[in-house]
Amino acid sequence: MDVGAELDLMEPHETSYLDLALEISHQLEKHYPNHKWIVSFQGGALIVRHALINAYAAEKLKREGFGFVLPATANSSRRNAVKAAIEGGGAMLELFHMKRGAWLGEEPTAPNDWLPKQDAGFA
Repeated sequence: MDVGAELDLMEPHETSYLDLALEISHQLEKHYPNHKWIVSFQGGALIVRHALINAYAAEKLKREGFGFVLPATANSSRRNAVKAAIEGGGAMLELFHMKRGAWLGEEPTAPNDWLPKQDAGFA
């Protein structure tokens, strides 16, 4: 099935989530060039992941699907959602000792006090 046919099968609210996910992905790339962001939605929640951090968390921290969920209040407007995603993306980069801005090939590292399967506050 092609993407166009899949989009035709989506509910109207799902296409607006897809549009918002695409806009968030575009804005993350604009603010943090060369970083690989994954923006998806599930059950009305928008989820943001960084591909390299996600892989690092899976291997080193034994945490699959690492990312963050945009708070429901962020979804009250497109502008709020984009702003929350940019702020959250930057915080995620810093948490894993990566600089905000363009990715220059540095690898993520977890804070020293993190333990495998530590889940508090993350998606």
